[in-house]
Amino acid sequence: MTEPIYRLRSTSQFVKAIFLVLFFGIFMVATYIDPNSAGIHGPIIVLVGGLLITYVFFYQPALLLDRDGITAINWFTNRSVSWKDFQELDTRLGMHIVSSAHSDIVSSYPGSGGLSRGRQALPVGSRFGKSKESQSYIRLVDSGQHQHRASMKEASSLVRRMADECTRTAPNRPRTKSVDPIRIGLVVIGAALIYFGMISSIPSS
Repeated sequence: MTEPIYRLRSTSQFVKAIFLVLFFGIFMVATYIDPNSAGIHGPIIVLVGGLLITYVFFYQPALLLDRDGITAINWFTNRSVSWKDFQELDTRLGMHIVSSAHSDIVSSYPGSGGLSRGRQALPVGSRFGKSKESQSYIRLVDSGQHQHRASMKEASSLVRRMADECTRTAPNRPRTKSVDPIRIGLVVIGAALIYFGMISSIPSS
């Protein structure tokens, strides 16, 4: 990878991750304080399984940009497209990387869902409302690694500017797709931990 390297994630993914972690945390506390509880071990196992699944589905997905091309780090796969093969970024129904004969989804930037529309409907000044329009500009620099929680507009703007600047010098490589068995394994382990944790949380009669 050639610098500058940008790793972009959407704020909505972080919000969903926080809600999911809170859900598993509340489940753990509620199960533990239940007078008929079978102990703390089951709820802790459920919480660990929930954290693994939250990590795979809501934290690690990202959009990775460098001078060579654009990569969507999705739940189980990575999809890379050279700037020479990149055509456009389609953001009508979520974000898709459009290249010759392909449209690769970017799971860290899903379509605008009910949560986002609900925040927009809240009055200005509300704690959870969108009090102002997000900026649509991320500064393009020459080097370094940069992480941003960027809106769809910010990410789209940066992608188009990098495509304009890097197309001439980017390598002429084919689009690639790779499966990450570690992430698949984490989800399987997380689901198994949730199952066995819930079974162990059931009090014996």
